[in-house]
Amino acid sequence: MFSLVFFLVNAIVWQEDFTTARQTMAQLYEYTIDITQQDGKVILKGNPQFEGSSTAWFYLDKEMIFDNNDVLEIVLRVKCNRARINYFYRRKDSPVYFGGEVCIDAKDEWQRIEIPFRDARPCYSSNFPFALTPHKLPGLYLFVDNLLPGNFEVEIDKILVRTEEEQ
Repeated sequence: MFSLVFFLVNAIVWQEDFTTARQTMAQLYEYTIDITQQDGKVILKGNPQFEGSSTAWFYLDKEMIFDNNDVLEIVLRVKCNRARINYFYRRKDSPVYFGGEVCIDAKDEWQRIEIPFRDARPCYSSNFPFALTPHKLPGLYLFVDNLLPGNFEVEIDKILVRTEEEQ
């Protein structure tokens, strides 16, 4: 008689810890939001009283392709308002991007958000998110914005994509 044992193995596929200033910040694009880097963290601040919502977006500047076993993990602190994270990623078995959204309430402490890619849905569009980065096919886009009107402040400490495989 023998027993079969399953192990959950995590392997980091990609990670950004915001320790390099110019290279990382060059990937961040702003729209009605201030983006600064301080103490190894990225700080997003917006005051959309006259402009509507605040949105910051960036992309993984590598043509990586992910699969359903991958998990997006973000360590952040939402200081005011409610944050929404929209993500779009390229999957191995499909020519379209897959995406989803997660909403995070404001808290004083750091939060570790885990987003399993298996929960994402196909994004059938002829120009989005492709039009954001012409002539490139990034593996991952992230959008961070305020869900409710008013001031907005989010600190991001780390973003990584890891894979979970059964053995």
